[in-house]
Amino acid sequence: MTPGAPIVVLEGVSARDSAGEAGRPRGGLFGAAAALGPGVHAVLGAPEDGTLALAELLAGRAPPLAGRVLVAGRDPFRSASTRARIGVLSVAPELPDGASVASSMSVALRARGAPQASAAALLEALGVAPLLARGQASLSFAEARAVELALALGVPQPLLLCLFEPFADVAAPSPERVRERLRALSDGGACVVLITSSTVDARALADRIHVLDRGVIVRTEPGDGERLAGAPTSAAPGAARPEVELLVLLHERAPVNHERAPDAPGARALAAALSSSPAVRAAAWEPGPGGASSTLRIRAADREAAALAILDAAAREDVALAAISSPAPSLHDVRAATALHLVAARPRRPFGAPRGDAELPPGAAVPPGAAPLPGAPPQAPVAVAAFGAPPAVAPPAVGAAPAALGSGASGAPPAADPSPADGSRPAPETGPHDGR
Repeated sequence: MTPGAPIVVLEGVSARDSAGEAGRPRGGLFGAAAALGPGVHAVLGAPEDGTLALAELLAGRAPPLAGRVLVAGRDPFRSASTRARIGVLSVAPELPDGASVASSMSVALRARGAPQASAAALLEALGVAPLLARGQASLSFAEARAVELALALGVPQPLLLCLFEPFADVAAPSPERVRERLRALSDGGACVVLITSSTVDARALADRIHVLDRGVIVRTEPGDGERLAGAPTSAAPGAARPEVELLVLLHERAPVNHERAPDAPGARALAAALSSSPAVRAAAWEPGPGGASSTLRIRAADREAAALAILDAAAREDVALAAISSPAPSLHDVRAATALHLVAARPRRPFGAPRGDAELPPGAAVPPGAAPLPGAPPQAPVAVAAFGAPPAVAPPAVGAAPAALGSGASGAPPAADPSPADGSRPAPETGPHDGR
């Protein structure tokens, strides 16, 4: 292999899985392209986006319908020597038949030419050494996946590790051990592909995050994931901006008393003050244990502007803030932002205009609100509302009636998810495969 050359290459790849009901496709790839070098790459998407099909291709267990898949310059489906250097964690456990875990691992290690005595060391590295003496039939789903993960991480001289949700339904006591091992393998020159629907797992480990949207890798962002749910600065005029969320932990000056004056320092006062801020779309609070603290949840279009508005309102209301944090975006948030990125890159062709570069890529959807009607009123701040709190007389809100978190005063619902997928972990529906 040429130094610096990509390890994994996808060239116009089309494929589909057979994980749906009665063997029908659940998702697929449609002209997907990528070039992945050494390091940790997270492919973020749901089964409906083609993650199952991608996992099968990279593991060398299925050929593409069109295009090429190369691992170190070879087709993994046709090259047994290449597959021997690919560590795989599949959707469902696929351990070789054996009466015990020890005998099953012995078969797998013998097949790839590794010493059979290394089975205990592989399990010990993940903290699951006691599984070696167990009968294979006694393993739970998560324990069997832990054994498979240990085998995947122990591939000699690995070129590629293709891991499907390695931090979900895996009975490894410490995810940190898995992360350390993956980081060591990538530092040694391996390409680690983490296929997941969890933005938290992707941000915790990846050097690059690749967003798989309805069969196409449409975005690549740095591993910190800070831009995953952010709208591009070149978005089309009037395009709806995806919301961001901020969590504000604050100290209450006295136990929460819903009959006290609404302007008393605390979560209520801060939420009421923020209801008139143009930087905040929604605010809701939840009293903490014992009423000594509260959590304020803020929805906004711009994280920095909302944080400044929170600080200003806290200073005016004399509220003691403990922390302001930004939770990881959900897959729904990433999809909403990705739709805007597609609009910014290739704006929708105006009605009646000839086809050209302004047309969206195949399968790309323009989010609702990308082209609002002329004269439509701008979105106004919303009122405050409590969640998870006993019924109480809410303080008067400025400019609007109380509304639930995330709803707008104008009555317009938030932009809908362009895809029907919910980003949840798929059920083990794939059929048996060979290889390790």
